[in-house]
Amino acid sequence: MYEMFMRVVDTVKRMPPNLRFFVVLSLIVVGGGTALIYTWANHISYSVLYGNLATEDIAGVAEELDRLNIDYRVSNSGSSISVADGKVGEIRVRLAAAGLPSGGVIGYELFDKSSMGMTEYIQKLNYRRALEGELTRTISGLSEVAAARVHIVIPEQKLFVEDEVPPTASVVIKLRAGAHLDKRKVNGIMQLVAASIEGLHPENVTLLDYGGNLLSPNQAGDPSVTLSARQLDLQKSVESYLQAKAQSLLDGVLGPNRAIVRANAKLNFERVEKTIEEYDPDNPAILSQERNEETSSDNSKTIDGATSGGQNRKDNSVINYEINKTVQHIVAETGNIKKLSVSVIVDGIYTAVEGGDGDPVFAPRSPEELGRLESVVKNAVGFDETRQDGFEIVSIQFDREYFKQEQQELDALEQRNFYMDLGYKALQGLGILLALFILFRFWKKTTRMIKEWIPPAPPKAKPAPLKAPTIEDEVAEPIQAEKRKLKLTDQMTQVAQDRPDEIAKVIRTMMIEE
Repeated sequence: MYEMFMRVVDTVKRMPPNLRFFVVLSLIVVGGGTALIYTWANHISYSVLYGNLATEDIAGVAEELDRLNIDYRVSNSGSSISVADGKVGEIRVRLAAAGLPSGGVIGYELFDKSSMGMTEYIQKLNYRRALEGELTRTISGLSEVAAARVHIVIPEQKLFVEDEVPPTASVVIKLRAGAHLDKRKVNGIMQLVAASIEGLHPENVTLLDYGGNLLSPNQAGDPSVTLSARQLDLQKSVESYLQAKAQSLLDGVLGPNRAIVRANAKLNFERVEKTIEEYDPDNPAILSQERNEETSSDNSKTIDGATSGGQNRKDNSVINYEINKTVQHIVAETGNIKKLSVSVIVDGIYTAVEGGDGDPVFAPRSPEELGRLESVVKNAVGFDETRQDGFEIVSIQFDREYFKQEQQELDALEQRNFYMDLGYKALQGLGILLALFILFRFWKKTTRMIKEWIPPAPPKAKPAPLKAPTIEDEVAEPIQAEKRKLKLTDQMTQVAQDRPDEIAKVIRTMMIEE
């Protein structure tokens, strides 16, 4: 191997300077181009597996990835970890099976260790820490929440009930970029925390974001304001429900974006309790009844002196009557619909112009068709004439210019993205072809210069064709042998005359060996 290397080095040294330059440059270009193409072909794109993790979670995830022999990259000052693109979902499932990431908090695993020797105070403190950790993990699992912290205050029990203080809780959350928590999810978080702690009510849970904005409703404020906000939410919910029912029905009949439905519901929020007593004098009821019976014997003498016997019976009945009375206690529920108003706008019918040139001609829908649609929508929303509900349906031409312009912009954007992607791929292909072409030209030029520098090999003598020996050849062969013998003798004689000393040494050496 060393001899081959030295032979190559010696060959390069003996090359002309211009040829040597092209050889070295060709090797560099070929090697660099090959390495670049290989690197591009084997390039691995990394995607974020987890971001904004605590240091403990990053260490745990990295240790588990090392154990699974999975390549990863740590970035963003050690708070994000990335893996090969296309394997994010699979790796997250495998890490979740191992309980990672844990969110940087300690949950009920705090009690996995032995608690012997701990005081009651330490045990209560550990229970509170574990409960805070478990609630933090649950809240952090929401798609809108990037991080969360939960703080719980559980007061000591007092001797007297009037001295007891209810527990409270505070939740601080960090929302993801562009995420928003609606009131339903805010109330859900508050209910979750309240249900996890004995004696905690949702109004004693405070929810903040990392910007210090209060997300939970102000329960400690004016009760009438809180009630009005809840009533407004209930009204919006009822209106949205009725609008969705009517809109889905019209979309199925007329097609999407061909009708608009709006509903206005006035709800009855009065809480009424009634107690009704009704008396029926025609149907009295027996309240009580008392009956007494007395029987006595009468032994009196007649005129003739005879004795006559008899019995006296006396009945006494007392009946107390009461007028029939009916008592009803009625509690009217709040939130029922007091009055409903519905407005419906329906697009008309478009007829194409003869020849296909120009915009279609608009025509409003007929009263009969609007009447059928009105009847169907009324049944869907629960229209009631006794409540003096209102309903209006009209056929008006919709302005589609905005939608057409928006559609054209979307089509242009999609087409531009398509051509940009196609151009990017074409540039990649041209770059690879250009690199291969340059490598081929360098290699071809180098090989041509090497061939010009190396002298061509002498042409090989063609062997004489074989032929059968003739009589002249047989006679000439001894003559040629004799001539060669005479020529050799003449050469030896000439050498002996020119260098006699050397011939004498050769003869002496031959005699000694014998």
